[in-house]
Amino acid sequence: MIAFEKYMNKKIAILWYGREGKSSLHFLLKIGVSSKNITILDGAKKIEWLAKEFEYLTSTFGTDADFNIILGNNYLDTLKKFDLIIKTPGISLYNEKVSPYKGKITSQAQIFFDYYQGKIIAVSWTKGKSTTSTLTYETLKHAGKDAILIGNIWNPMLDYLDIKNLASQKDQYAVIETSSYMLEWLTKKNYISMLLNIYSDHIDRHDGFENYKNAKLNILRGSEHNLIRDEIVENNTFKDKNIRSFWYAGNYFYQEGKFYANKKKVFDTHAIILEWEHNMMNISAVIGVCDIMKIKYKVLEETIAKFKWLPHRMEKIWTYGWIIWIDDAISTTPESTIQAIQTFGKQIDTIFLGGTDRGYVFDDLITCIYDYGIRNVVVFPDSGKRIAEAIKKKDMPAGKKMLGIKILQTKSMKEAVEFAYKNTKNGKICLLSTASPSYSVRKNFEEKWNLFQQYSKALV
Repeated sequence: MIAFEKYMNKKIAILWYGREGKSSLHFLLKIGVSSKNITILDGAKKIEWLAKEFEYLTSTFGTDADFNIILGNNYLDTLKKFDLIIKTPGISLYNEKVSPYKGKITSQAQIFFDYYQGKIIAVSWTKGKSTTSTLTYETLKHAGKDAILIGNIWNPMLDYLDIKNLASQKDQYAVIETSSYMLEWLTKKNYISMLLNIYSDHIDRHDGFENYKNAKLNILRGSEHNLIRDEIVENNTFKDKNIRSFWYAGNYFYQEGKFYANKKKVFDTHAIILEWEHNMMNISAVIGVCDIMKIKYKVLEETIAKFKWLPHRMEKIWTYGWIIWIDDAISTTPESTIQAIQTFGKQIDTIFLGGTDRGYVFDDLITCIYDYGIRNVVVFPDSGKRIAEAIKKKDMPAGKKMLGIKILQTKSMKEAVEFAYKNTKNGKICLLSTASPSYSVRKNFEEKWNLFQQYSKALV
């Protein structure tokens, strides 16, 4: 594997060993890096499943599991001894212990963009990244294109890189859902980049709004075609020639139940299953993709007619007692739960959080709960304890009043649903979006959803 020679005989650190860190380790072993040259760094005091993981690696790769492992509060203190550091998006490059070694740091996204030979369609915005990415992917598949869907809440990027035959993917399209964390300092050349908005978000993580804004705008740099919400085009100056805009105005827009491309009607909403206005915006952006790729609008219309909410992803299960019950059980990270909160906004009155504690940082999530005025929070063990403590610590005066969020700590989904039914205001949302995996109290997220549905419907 000549292409990967730069990883050989280097001391390599994997920064955080969650789902993406595990994928990075598998990538290194597949390309022939010795386990003796790999160190796992993680802030958790203990990783319960590590022994079983190493047994799997030994049997799969035929290598001894003699990795170096540094866990706990001081896991960042040894960065200077490594030649290369592969970090996850959750690690901020502005961290005072990390920033001195920025020149040594890479990411799964950067490795994928460096080696992938197909055409990349990158999607980044606050509301609807997952839906828009999936709709774009499904439209490409319906048009007969070879396409893959990766990034953010999906499986790690390197799981989709054909390292044995990189050239085999040259006629493929990769639809990639990207966050500001992934885009920060990413060097790439996209075929199409899609950007909806640049809100004031993740400011602490990016050390200020300007850095956050630059991370978002980085998706547009070096792209062959850019699709941007009309509002961004109006408020910013871009040097790129291939700018197309969408939403209320511009090249592709939605108006009074109809979609337009360059002022010509392409189809209306009569067969669309998707709800909520922001999904109409998502569709108008995908019309732009069709235009660029010379895909007939009829293909998108046929795709939309069958397209539903992603299973367990911001899915309305029913309305009872004037409460809207939303299933977002697949959101098992703080970032994906933040997306759900930003989608439904101040209509959310109650949210269910917590589960397996993987050491996630919940600061941005807690801030989001406060910004959107969510009044009731249910937390499940084990991460729920940290979430509850963080909420109580942040409960500061709003005007002359304390915000006074009601918190229920429980293992029982029945108790959680009954709490939500009692405390959620009429016309408001109860959102199941736990920002943590379920394994500490449930078999999987499907069981979590089944119980949520069962007990909410039992209220009749």
